[in-house]
Amino acid sequence: MHKLIRLELKRHRMNVYAKASAAVTLGLIAFVYFIAYVAQVEKEADFQTYPNILLFTSIISMICFSVLASVMYSRIVIEEYSGNRLTLLFTYPVNRKKMLLAKVILVSSFSTIAMIGGNLLALFIFTMTESVAPIVNDKMSLNLVLSMILTIVILSISASVCSIAAMRIGFVRKSVPSAIVSALLLCALIGNLVIGSAQNQLLLFFLALIMIALGVFIVMELMNRIHTMETE
Repeated sequence: MHKLIRLELKRHRMNVYAKASAAVTLGLIAFVYFIAYVAQVEKEADFQTYPNILLFTSIISMICFSVLASVMYSRIVIEEYSGNRLTLLFTYPVNRKKMLLAKVILVSSFSTIAMIGGNLLALFIFTMTESVAPIVNDKMSLNLVLSMILTIVILSISASVCSIAAMRIGFVRKSVPSAIVSALLLCALIGNLVIGSAQNQLLLFFLALIMIALGVFIVMELMNRIHTMETE
């Protein structure tokens, strides 16, 4: 499996996606300060607290990285399993299920690590500057930071699963736009669920477990479909 993942890394230009992730991270850093400043000027009570500012920023991040992962899946999976590329792909002397799994592991690992890293960097910078020159009239605490880290991890998992589900939809329709639009809609749904249960970490934990189970189910189902396509 490691060899297959390394092969996929060589075949695809991951530096393009790394640059896109860096751009999203810079956007998140700017976005969190923008929200804090606008809330202060407009006196928006809902966004004059650290939990709401950071949660909203994390949900925006989930949407951005889910769309990025969907684009990666579109290039690495959907396009390769369609047209003439499908015939070429099936000539490789490699187990087709393992090949698909390697692609999924590559994209999901990249997007999850990129989202967690980007969010933690934005959280760290914002927290440090707020301790010196605060914009928000609220109290930053260690418990809040730890809670936000947990929320970021759960949202990163959710973003990965949303992009897998979006890839599955795009795979059936052989459509890149369908995958991207599906990712946006799924993230909007998950984002609302997270907002509704943000104060209950147990619910967030169960949400993460459900999302992981859903992701595993979708990947296994798609692997079986690939095997059927191979034997037809």
